[in-house]
Amino acid sequence: MDNNKRKSIWKHAVRNALQHDGEANTNAVLGGVMSENSDIKPKEIMKDIKNIVSEVNELTLDELEQNATELGITFETEEEDGSLPEIPAEEEGGVITRAAPNPNGPFHLGNSRAYILSYLYADRNNGRFILRYDDTNPSSPEKSPKKRFYRWIKEDLEWLGCKPDIVIKSSDRLDVYYEFAYELIENGNAYVCTCKSKKWKEMRDRCEPCPCRNEEAEEHIKRWHGMQNGKYKQGEAVVRIKTDIKHKNPARRDWPALRILMDHDHPYVSKEYNVWPLYNFASAIDDHELNVTHIFRAKEHSTNTENQKDLYEIFGWDYPEAVHHGFLSLKGAVLSTSTIRNGIRSGKYEGWDDPRLGTIRALRRRGFQPESVEKLIRKYSIKGSNAEVSMEEFTSINRKVVDPKANRYFFIKDPVQIKVESPNKTGNIELPVHPEKEGTRTVEVYDKFLIEKDDLEASRGEVIRLKGLYNIEIPTEGTVCKPAGDEIVQSMSKVHWVPDSDEEKVRTEITMPDAKKINGLAEKNVLQEDVDSVLQFERFGFVRMDKKSKDKTELWFAHK
Repeated sequence: MDNNKRKSIWKHAVRNALQHDGEANTNAVLGGVMSENSDIKPKEIMKDIKNIVSEVNELTLDELEQNATELGITFETEEEDGSLPEIPAEEEGGVITRAAPNPNGPFHLGNSRAYILSYLYADRNNGRFILRYDDTNPSSPEKSPKKRFYRWIKEDLEWLGCKPDIVIKSSDRLDVYYEFAYELIENGNAYVCTCKSKKWKEMRDRCEPCPCRNEEAEEHIKRWHGMQNGKYKQGEAVVRIKTDIKHKNPARRDWPALRILMDHDHPYVSKEYNVWPLYNFASAIDDHELNVTHIFRAKEHSTNTENQKDLYEIFGWDYPEAVHHGFLSLKGAVLSTSTIRNGIRSGKYEGWDDPRLGTIRALRRRGFQPESVEKLIRKYSIKGSNAEVSMEEFTSINRKVVDPKANRYFFIKDPVQIKVESPNKTGNIELPVHPEKEGTRTVEVYDKFLIEKDDLEASRGEVIRLKGLYNIEIPTEGTVCKPAGDEIVQSMSKVHWVPDSDEEKVRTEITMPDAKKINGLAEKNVLQEDVDSVLQFERFGFVRMDKKSKDKTELWFAHK
């Protein structure tokens, strides 16, 4: 293969690798090469492309970027400045927003969109951001709030930089909801329906009022007291808001506001109350009482917005500005709270921070940064379209955040020992901790090293470079190598290593995104890293330190 052909393949392989998280694709590279050399036949060049792609895919992202600079490779990118669009009625100090999570599980990347937008717009206008736990549905073990989730939600919000100015629980405000319910019933704007659920739905679907609707207010007040004192059992009575019974949307017809939930233990108020508000009623009352000016929610909640407006209209209140955005999901990650809960119960997932999940706690444990989540939310901001974010897109954002600060180390999976005859460097050597930061790490080397088995077998009979040291010649058989000078050749394989001495290596376990474990050995310097720090194992990827002891480290893989 002539030098021009190799250079062309190398250039397209480097470009493609940088566009796809360090993994070049042979077919894509072939297409690029043929676009410049139309006379080349695929069969004649595919073997060379496969070999070069294999070499390029062994390079670190730093090395790929260095190659791109040397080869003059540029990318046309559309940078977004991350600024948020204007919304109605923004004014200094006059934006009050809220997050209203149900503490029956930690929140995930999808619903973090509304929470982060709520905080960012309040912060931009020197307003207030309220955390209101929507914890009025103790209807089953799956839906009931749990104390640890209250704590986790607040922790996750603060980790994201969204520190609330006020924190309240809806369960502390049941008496407030009762007062408003009584007023609605007394004024004939709500009624207590005792119809069987199935019968009521049949009448609703026919746009017919149920017999309860036209009873006198006194009768409904009597029923309301009966709901509170235990006269009715669960499912036997519900407070409904009077709306247009012929509305084209059945969900808008006399929607339910409060219902009976008995013998369900709430973590803060136990079994003290029989009557609990539903989401639309509690949200509307609280948003008014807390002077909320802007509500951010997914567009799938547009019917909830209209239902809540009914109450505002009845009471003569001004409804907040409702900003409806699309739903955000993360491709390949599980977001559904019920699916996660069932998976934990069955043993499929290890917990709410299992690496296969899209919870904030799982992403955080893998090494994703709060700045990366915010950048992603800013990118999609208040757009109305749903977005399924690819892991490649998310990792690209996170890489730009962690790459400038993540220290570099060596980690060996499937280690094999090699011996270098008469090495030209022994004793303490200094290696950079980062290509663009000051500082070095000290490693003591002699003649024995651990390298990866695949590197050894792929380099039989070739000269390779031990990164940061010197070149060696790998024998066609055996593991005794000879020194081969110190000149760095671009096409030469560059292999990471760990000294084979107990003082210089540490057992290391890495949890991967599919929850599988990879075991190997890392250089002892990795123990200098704090728990929760993100570092980079060269030629492997970015990882987060999860646990460490004097003889073992446990890390979680983030991405390449």
